[in-house]
Amino acid sequence: MKNINPKEKDTLNGYFWVFGGLLCILLISIMARDINRHFTGLHSWSEAHGPWHARVQLKYGFGYTKGLFTWAVGDPPTENPSRYLDHPQLTGLINAAFMAAFGINRWALRAENTIATVVILLLLLKILRRLLDDKTALLAGLFFCLFPLIGYFGIYMWLYPLSFCSIWCYLVLIKALKDGPEPGAIHKWGLAAGLFFGLQMSWEGLFFALAIGVHYIFRCIRRRQFPETTMLAILVVAPLSSLILNFAIMAIGHGWDFQRVLELYKWRAGSGEMQQHDWGKWFAQLWGHAVTNFSLPILIIAIAYLTFGQLVVFMVDTTKKTQIKAERRFPHFWFFIMPAIFQLFLLKGCLWKHQTWERPLILPIAVAAALGIMLLADILTKARPLLAKIVTAIIMVIITVSCAKGLNYYYSIHHFSPEKVKLFTMFNELIPPDKMLLSFEGLKVQQHKAKGSHYRPEIAWYLDREVVVARTLTEIEEQAKTGKFPYYLMPRTYYDRETSAYLAKLSNELQQRYKMTYIPPDPGGPDQAPMLPYLIFDLSSKGPGS
Repeated sequence: MKNINPKEKDTLNGYFWVFGGLLCILLISIMARDINRHFTGLHSWSEAHGPWHARVQLKYGFGYTKGLFTWAVGDPPTENPSRYLDHPQLTGLINAAFMAAFGINRWALRAENTIATVVILLLLLKILRRLLDDKTALLAGLFFCLFPLIGYFGIYMWLYPLSFCSIWCYLVLIKALKDGPEPGAIHKWGLAAGLFFGLQMSWEGLFFALAIGVHYIFRCIRRRQFPETTMLAILVVAPLSSLILNFAIMAIGHGWDFQRVLELYKWRAGSGEMQQHDWGKWFAQLWGHAVTNFSLPILIIAIAYLTFGQLVVFMVDTTKKTQIKAERRFPHFWFFIMPAIFQLFLLKGCLWKHQTWERPLILPIAVAAALGIMLLADILTKARPLLAKIVTAIIMVIITVSCAKGLNYYYSIHHFSPEKVKLFTMFNELIPPDKMLLSFEGLKVQQHKAKGSHYRPEIAWYLDREVVVARTLTEIEEQAKTGKFPYYLMPRTYYDRETSAYLAKLSNELQQRYKMTYIPPDPGGPDQAPMLPYLIFDLSSKGPGS
């Protein structure tokens, strides 16, 4: 291989982290956009989960929650609450700690997510600087900041910082980094801790652990050497012990019902929210999510680099002077793509409804796009340097505009009606904490029988009151006599004629007994959730109202 002049290789020496700091500022400014927004947007259900559970931890204390994700509303809460045990529990405790620091509000966990995402950016730059030249590493970091997936959703809290720490320690231990530090005990401990606690944050930690383990085994096979005993023990024991701990918590919480745990896995590994799995539609969904997550121009450049660009890179004669450097190769490509492959295909059912399931593609796509642009610049520089600069500038403008439009599109989506936020916020102010809402609708959801039912997270966050269902006049009058239900909520119309007719009859009967308030519908739009018209009856009143 041709020896590259250090000055040619690293023209930003001494200023790399200055530019890295500017990228951090850019990332913070992007993620701080409307940081206190209501839980109405894309994946509002998922976004409201964390704050609700964190509030429960702080509001009721560990004596009530036992440190576990707990479904609870009202004050006092139910005596025997339901637990949400389908995910590792450590994230909930960390979220509660951040909410304790920032306050019980909508922006607390978004601030935590922003901090975690900045940490990831720094780790990404630290790793890529030892694998690529400085300019390419910073360009990949810039793409990371611009991705709509990152700008809107950020990183899944602390899973990715821990996983990227594991990757850094692993690459140091196998001496895969240019000018990297000497491997030591701290890197082995760091790898073990990253793998263990990564799985305590999310099941996705397993896919990073699998990628590192598989890469190490195949590396040993290719080199015809036995795995180092300590390394092998770390790669097996750390994630396996963490996995066993997670399953033990789930099994104990579900009364040792392993069938329920198995059903959850089969659901996510199978068709997910769809009735049946269709590979054609699945790959179409994969591409559709990728276009909005990463932008079409970046995907085109990354794919062009990984296909036609590879022909150029591997045909370079490195014994001759050329502007096209051998460093334009993607180092350890299969290692970096493996977490995405494991995640997307082992739990393929998650992709249908979750754009965020493509998060492991962030690094390979960012690096491939950055290398693609640098490779194109190398080729054009051979012909005319000014042309290379002009074309590169045009491409960067197109990418920036496309990513900005993609981010704006994500912000324009509302999966939960803003009018419902107003409705339930109003009830939260009107109903005392120790009383409940009587409702025609249950306001509970059930994704899958193995998950059980719970209040929709947005409703729980804004209403924070128990909801009891009553659908007949007799039931409503009996509950009204208890004094526990100040109001009755019912839709004015419904999605089918039979229910709408029944609601019209019931509302006429109730109007003869209680004062009524009409809440107009919200029609929504193409990417806006609609809201039915509602009627609110004051159960403490007597006689008809308007």
